[in-house]
Amino acid sequence: MERRAKVGSHTLILLALLFLVALPAQAQEFFNLKDFALPDIKIEPVKNSSIPANLQVSFFIISLSLIPYTIVSCTSFIRTTIMLSYLKSALGSTQALSNQLMMGITMFITFFIMWPVGQRIHQTAVQPYARGELDQPAFIQAFAQPVRDYMLAQTRDDDIALFTRLGQLPKPKSYNDIPFRVVMPSYIMSEIKTGFFIGFLIYLPFLVVDMVVASVLMSMGMFMISPTTISLPFKLVLFTSLDGWHILITGLVRSINHPPWWPH
Repeated sequence: MERRAKVGSHTLILLALLFLVALPAQAQEFFNLKDFALPDIKIEPVKNSSIPANLQVSFFIISLSLIPYTIVSCTSFIRTTIMLSYLKSALGSTQALSNQLMMGITMFITFFIMWPVGQRIHQTAVQPYARGELDQPAFIQAFAQPVRDYMLAQTRDDDIALFTRLGQLPKPKSYNDIPFRVVMPSYIMSEIKTGFFIGFLIYLPFLVVDMVVASVLMSMGMFMISPTTISLPFKLVLFTSLDGWHILITGLVRSINHPPWWPH
C-alpha cells in the first residue's frame, strides 16, 4: 500500500507538470514570475563612525530579531494574554478557545488599545523625521517617548523602586530620570501582577459554579462523573447570559492608565 501511494503521488506530480507545459501561451504568462521582484532594500552603514561596518549590520539584524519580543513586552499584550489564558482555564473549554484563536484575539485587542500610542509616535516622530526636522538620534528618542510614557503610566512605584535598588542606581528625582533598563522590567512585573489580579476576579464566579456542581454530584452519589463535564454548560450559559465578552473587554480597556497626551 505504501509503494502504491508513492507511485500515485509521483504520477500526480508528473501530470501536473505536463498540464502546465501544455497550457496556452496566455496561461503560461500568468504563471511566469519574471515580473515579480522584491523591493530594492539597501543597508548602508553609518559613515565616519567608530563602529565597524560589519558590526553595524550585525547590530541591525539583531535588533530586527528582537522587535517581536519588544512589542510583546512594551504593550498591553501581557495583560491581555494573561486575562484570556485565565478565562480559558476557568471555563474549562480548551478546544473552543485554541491557542491560535487566543493569540489572534490578543493581537487585535492590543492593536486597539495601543492605537493612540501609534498615533502619538506618528505625530511626534515619524512626520517630523519625514519632513527633515529631526535627525536620527532625535527621531529614536521621539519614537520611544510615547511608549515610555505609556509604560510608566501602568507601572507601580514599588516596582520602579525595586529595580532601581537592585540596579544600585541613585533614586530618580522625576520619571524622566528613570533609565529604560529600569522601566521595562518594572512595567513587565506590574503588568503580570495586574493580569493575575484580573485572573482572580475571572475565576471567582466560575469557581462558585464548580463548587455547586461538585456538591450536588456528591450529594447524589455520582462520583464517577467529572464535575467539570457537568459544570461546563452552566459556565457557558452564565458567561453568555451576562454578556461576558463585553464585560471583560470593557474592564480591560478601562484598566489602562492614560498618559497626559491620551485622547479623551
